[in-house]
Amino acid sequence: MASETELLRLAVAAYEAASEPELWPVFLKGYTQAVAADFSVIQIHNIGQHISTVVSAFGLSSPMKREYNEYYSKQNIWRESGRARYAPGMVNLDHEMCPPEVAQKSEFYNDCMLRMGGAYTFGAVFASEDESRFPTVSAQRGRSKQRFGETERETAQFLLPHLGRAWTVYRRLDILAAGESVLETLPLGVAFLAGDGTAVYCNRAAEEIFRANDGLLLRRGKLSAADPIADVHLRRAVREALSPGAPLGPAAVQVPRTSLRRGYQIAAAPLRKRFRQFTGMLEPVAVALITDLEKQARANTDLLRQTYKLTRKETMLAAKLFEGKPVEQAARELAITYETARTHLRRIFSKTGTSRQAELLLLIARLPISTGGDG
Repeated sequence: MASETELLRLAVAAYEAASEPELWPVFLKGYTQAVAADFSVIQIHNIGQHISTVVSAFGLSSPMKREYNEYYSKQNIWRESGRARYAPGMVNLDHEMCPPEVAQKSEFYNDCMLRMGGAYTFGAVFASEDESRFPTVSAQRGRSKQRFGETERETAQFLLPHLGRAWTVYRRLDILAAGESVLETLPLGVAFLAGDGTAVYCNRAAEEIFRANDGLLLRRGKLSAADPIADVHLRRAVREALSPGAPLGPAAVQVPRTSLRRGYQIAAAPLRKRFRQFTGMLEPVAVALITDLEKQARANTDLLRQTYKLTRKETMLAAKLFEGKPVEQAARELAITYETARTHLRRIFSKTGTSRQAELLLLIARLPISTGGDG
């Protein structure tokens, strides 16, 4: 068994890979050496769908990895026979998963594992992503070597807590990166706000607005308007969004530019869900959506209507809200009462699966936009 110092270095390698996924093979190289294996992989076993996916490997060729993921993983006899043994913290030797005499008669063993050089294997389950998905680090040896045993199991058990924590960090960062990639493409400024109103994340569009310093800025990390009256309304809107039980459909705040061009429209709303990836950090509890009215093209109303089966009036109302107009003004321009506009808005929420104007604006912002006429 590797020394405790060597295993601690290996644990550090797992934490480094959590923030830099290209380093997982570095961890796997050290793991392969620690358990005297020929190659090692990190794979996610999906027990419910009877499939496994290798996400990182050391000592396994890319063609073999691809062939396993696309075909042979469906036949993994160790996974299928040992389904009950998949739980976080379990370290399973191959003969505990499936009797050797059964495994050695299978297509999976003869056509896949022997070609890979993996006659013997053992897997350490270090996490559970849901009731049927289990990330596992697996090591393999060829037929010229001995089976894995208790020494290798002890090595894996030492590393399991570190691997579990590293994987949690890796997944949370992965979620953050995916969400950020979407937010960065929006023409809408997005600022996530902590409980004291401090912006904990701003997308690219919001940062460009703040850098312009043209009537709307971040002052000590908080949204602020240069115009005194607009600043009062903005602070009130943010305060209401941060308060428990904030009303649906927050009123939009108009912030004029100091350059006298068309200003900004800001809608603030509480977040309905907490983000697990912010655990232990300053957590966002509200979002502010900033529309630059100088740049904003009108929403593609044809696509909006077709995608969500909106009526013509509902579509026209959604488009006007997206232009930064309050419900009252949109109602006047559409020649309907405020109560009728609110009824249309509730139906729009229902059809689009949103519950607040802020969510609706985000959804519309992700649609292709058009500078043409009403659809």
